[in-house]
Amino acid sequence: MAFFSRSKWPAATLGLTLGAVLGATGLLSTALAVHDPADPFELDGDPTQTTADDDWNNVFNLSTPFPTPRGTPSAGGGETFVPDPANLPGGKETTAWKGSNKDIDLINTWEYESSKVTPDKDNITNAYAKAYPVEGFPGGDLPGHPAVAHSHLIIYFGADRFANNGDAALGFWFFKGDVGLDDNNQFSGEHQVGDVLVQVDFVSGGRSSEIQIFTWVGSGGDFGALEEILPPTSANGFTVCDANDRACATTNNAATASPWAYTPKSGVSGTFPAESFFEAGIDVTALVGQVCFSSFMAETRSSHSETAELKDFALGDFDLCSINVEKVCFSDAGATSPVFNPTAETYTTKHTVTITNDGFGPINDVALRDNAVTSTKVCSIRSITGGGTGMTTVPMGGILFANNTSFQAIASGLPAGNSITVNLVCVTDDNPFVNSVTARSSASAGGTADVTDTDVESSLVPGDGLAGCTKELFAGLKLLKFCQGDPGAAPDPNTQYQAGDLSVVLNAATGYKPRVCVDIALSNTTSSQKMVVDTFSDSDLGNLMPTGGITLEPMGTTGDTYYLSRCYDPVAPDGNATNPALAQYTDEVSATGHGKTQAIPATATPKTATCKLCPTCPNCPPSG
Repeated sequence: MAFFSRSKWPAATLGLTLGAVLGATGLLSTALAVHDPADPFELDGDPTQTTADDDWNNVFNLSTPFPTPRGTPSAGGGETFVPDPANLPGGKETTAWKGSNKDIDLINTWEYESSKVTPDKDNITNAYAKAYPVEGFPGGDLPGHPAVAHSHLIIYFGADRFANNGDAALGFWFFKGDVGLDDNNQFSGEHQVGDVLVQVDFVSGGRSSEIQIFTWVGSGGDFGALEEILPPTSANGFTVCDANDRACATTNNAATASPWAYTPKSGVSGTFPAESFFEAGIDVTALVGQVCFSSFMAETRSSHSETAELKDFALGDFDLCSINVEKVCFSDAGATSPVFNPTAETYTTKHTVTITNDGFGPINDVALRDNAVTSTKVCSIRSITGGGTGMTTVPMGGILFANNTSFQAIASGLPAGNSITVNLVCVTDDNPFVNSVTARSSASAGGTADVTDTDVESSLVPGDGLAGCTKELFAGLKLLKFCQGDPGAAPDPNTQYQAGDLSVVLNAATGYKPRVCVDIALSNTTSSQKMVVDTFSDSDLGNLMPTGGITLEPMGTTGDTYYLSRCYDPVAPDGNATNPALAQYTDEVSATGHGKTQAIPATATPKTATCKLCPTCPNCPPSG
């Protein structure tokens, strides 16, 4: 969000024309002004930029000189442009108020119709608004404001109309909630406390001007639901400002080029006749405090009164509330994150979620959703800290996200520029756990939760920490093979050896042919994960895989080794030896496998065992 510096704001007095206002040099102690073109916007009755400051053509990136034909600018975020469609045949408006709608009425009672004849002077052709956070206001400039230098939200807005043959009675609504049109010719949305209405009038050919500002209070206001926060301020001329320059309005006093597509009832296309273009500015922070808006509407009325019948409107989005959420995975070299449990085959990771209000005013009902949790991916909130108000207390053990669709309340409010830090712990079966969170809030307490943002951890973003949160696993297999009469030796003893075991015996059942017996041990050599055995065979014993296969537990745990004792009947001794004292039998065992959690392949070094018919020969003691 860009901030505009303001070093000086000249004072204005009632009844001054714009030229006199711009020439004033006194500095108000509260440093409030909206019409000084020094920064950030030219409020001069002309839509075209003539200084380094913004004007409407610059705001909407329209080139100068203006092209022919001229297009319609687009907008987004802290600015909006609402074109009102051209009239239907017979002068009927495509969107106009239906019946006797008034500003004091509830939004759900407002009605519109698409074929109503609207007086040409009340026919809006375009409406627009632009918001600026302007810094440099001194501490304590107004009651309740910060004691240090701070920023104010200042909004510039305007409209143009089809014909100038009559007085202009204009209203501009800034809604905190979303206001729109439904399919039943009614308005959708509700008024919220803090909605702002600015009424401006230019009468007697622009020789008299007036501005008045209200805020919606629901009941008990000066005019029922409306509370007057700036009494009617009048001036002779085309410009009117209140005494402290918290609000100013002006109109063009001569034909002026339009930056966008515009055709008047009378005159040259692309040119605003006098009193056809209107613009104004208000210091929202000075008038109503810290607030942000979601919708904007320009309207025309039959007269200045807040109870006057409404004629035409142009309604659009004006999203000044904004929330930003950033999520990163925390790693401390595996001390606490990431940690792999090889028995349960789960990873524990820690994540830091930062929720920031990067909009123009406070947001409410801040909530967080984890978009990746499932039955095998469990995440919980372990702490909530930061600059929010009414932050949720986290109990021992944390707050579990029930699913990936429900939001968990984080705070009741978050002032502009402040952040909340939410620490998560997740236990999942993913490595790494690529997580996504969505934060949401509303422009007002209990309002529509439509101020949202989502962040997905990405390996392409170094700051997201996925590289550090990827647990490196290993795979390994080891084979040992012994003749059964061999006890082995350190570091690899034959743990299956029993005293009296023989490696080669003469089998009476086969006519005293030799039978070779061996002990085999297949082990997992990594503690990082289980190992799945893919092949396990012996050159003489054949396939050694049992039904159901073999999965070895991590090294150092029960089940990390598979033991096997087998015997086989050899065809012939090694080298076809004919001397029984020298007869020996050799075979080889081999195995392959892969990590169960992370499918890293592993091949065990093959092992052989050579078993002698006479273990002590050729050094046998003499017979007899």
